[in-house]
Amino acid sequence: MDCRTLSAFVLFMSLVYVKGLSVVTGNDNQTLTSMEELRVDAKNTDVFRQLLNQETLIRISLVKNVHALMKDMVDMKQVIISLQESQKESSSLISDLRTEVASLKEQNKKLNNDIISLKENAGIVQENLTELFEIQRTVDRNMEVKRQTFESNITTVLGDMKTEVRYLSVTLLDLNKHTLEMDKTLTKAIEEKTAKDYEKLNESITNLNADLMTTNGRIMATDDINRTINALRTDVMQSKMENLKLSSAVSSLEVFRMNMTNNHCDLKKKVGFTVGMPSSSSSWSSDVLVFSKVITNSGGGYNANTGIFTAPVAGMYQFFVTVISYGSQDIYLYIAVNGNTKVTAAAEAKSSSTYQTGTNMLLVNLNQGDTVWIKRYTGTGYYSDNTPITTFSGVLL
Repeated sequence: MDCRTLSAFVLFMSLVYVKGLSVVTGNDNQTLTSMEELRVDAKNTDVFRQLLNQETLIRISLVKNVHALMKDMVDMKQVIISLQESQKESSSLISDLRTEVASLKEQNKKLNNDIISLKENAGIVQENLTELFEIQRTVDRNMEVKRQTFESNITTVLGDMKTEVRYLSVTLLDLNKHTLEMDKTLTKAIEEKTAKDYEKLNESITNLNADLMTTNGRIMATDDINRTINALRTDVMQSKMENLKLSSAVSSLEVFRMNMTNNHCDLKKKVGFTVGMPSSSSSWSSDVLVFSKVITNSGGGYNANTGIFTAPVAGMYQFFVTVISYGSQDIYLYIAVNGNTKVTAAAEAKSSSTYQTGTNMLLVNLNQGDTVWIKRYTGTGYYSDNTPITTFSGVLL
């Protein structure tokens, strides 16, 4: 039953209740109090009462049903209102969903465009990577050619160095020979010089005696005698000094000759290096401190790319390290031999001081091929300059 049918039925029942429509009394609305009904037979009185009671019960039942229907109608109206509100909310929700779907479609369209763009970029990146790989292969080939050329040049340079070492050995041998000859010549010259000096001294003394005898005992003035004696003494002292200088020169040549003989012209024993940091760093915290500025590297033991010294020959070595802390920071460094730490250089800056100095020295016996480097213990940064302040040195004793 729809809403309109229900409303018409409720209205009809209301009219029946208001006008007092009765199935028993008819449509003329006649009452039981009229004079004609008073003459009804007494026998029909009970039947009439029963019918009246039934009509009353039916009317009461109809009234209850009308009230129930009215209540149901009110509830139905509330339900209809609720359904209308729900329909409005559903419409709003559907509208929001349609808007969101449209937004999602737009985003999906943008994502598809982005995917297409990414695919295009991926193709470009792939082309760039292919080009980079080709460049890398070209660089590798060029590096290989350069390496082979470098090795060839090194071989040539080493051959030239060996030839020069041979020439130098011959030259040193000749120098040794000339030193021996010079030793003999200087010794002879010293003896001749000494003999001539003594001869001159004797001649001067003889002349003085002759002068004294010629003057027949004439007494010379005291000042003249003193001047003559002082002059003689000066000549004697000069002769002695010249003799000492000649002796020192001979001794130096002899020492040089002995050193050359003991070393057997072995240039590899001249090993030593001094390297430094050309600039400062406030954040350095690596493991090995690589001193990139090479001041001296005799023997070629220090590698400026790795910061590691490799002993070219066995012997007793002495190493020094000096580090300056950066500002108020602390820095602690090790001198490490074959990876084993030996001594520490500490530059510890206090709250009231900056740019502190840490230094230490290590004396160690190394075998050929042993390695030494500067390793960080703790702290960061260091201070240096173009003329290095933070330095690392080593020498073969």
